[in-house]
Amino acid sequence: MNNPYEQQPPPRQGQHGQVALDTSNVTTLIVAGAKSFAKKHKVITGSYLFGLLILLIVGSGTKLTLEQQRQYNHIMSTIDVNAEYDASTRYGHALQAYKASKGWFTCDSLCQRNKERMERAQYDLDQLRAEGYNRMSDAKAVAGIFSEGG
Repeated sequence: MNNPYEQQPPPRQGQHGQVALDTSNVTTLIVAGAKSFAKKHKVITGSYLFGLLILLIVGSGTKLTLEQQRQYNHIMSTIDVNAEYDASTRYGHALQAYKASKGWFTCDSLCQRNKERMERAQYDLDQLRAEGYNRMSDAKAVAGIFSEGG
């Protein structure tokens, strides 16, 4: 029988002086902590569980009808991804040229020209992206917010 006055050995230590925990005690501790939190914060826990339930029920989204899918695909096919890619490449090159020609405190005529090219390329890229985002928004509006594609 164990003597209550007998000194217990120190806990096992792993690498770098860390105490090795028994996994059964850790899981018991986690479950007890979760139960305690759920009892103290009923509204938060209930809202969280309700949200999980809604995600399980409607999580995958509603199925699109054939007409909705056709409209969605038609609108998405009008987005010119290659033009956006080319504009992004032009902007990257222009930005690199601007940074290479820029001085610490000054910007000469070459730097100013590169800066204008970079700003123009950035404007073009922003316009193409805005157009693409608007078309995606239109396509998602056709599909609906709770659909697979929305």
